[in-house]
Amino acid sequence: MTRTTTIGGSWGELTVDAETGHVLAYDHGGTLPDPEDASERGYTLISRVDLDEWRKAYGDQEPTSIDILDVGYWYGVASLYEPPAQDWRDEYDMGGNR
Repeated sequence: MTRTTTIGGSWGELTVDAETGHVLAYDHGGTLPDPEDASERGYTLISRVDLDEWRKAYGDQEPTSIDILDVGYWYGVASLYEPPAQDWRDEYDMGGNR
């Protein structure tokens, strides 16, 4: 059985394979007014999240639920990489966000 991790944010939740980071499902939870509008696609273009980097940043913790700002991910047909939001991580270091 595949272990999963939830990645959540303003545009819903991704369910990802906890080992590989590959996106298994996306539930926008009704947050997208017009999914056909490119500016309102939410997380539909994300194919994989960078759980290896996340584990290194947090001492090999096992992720169960992560905010989208706290993890890097690959998106689009060109597999562009979006790194974690550094200001989010800085806030964590000061005791916030988790």
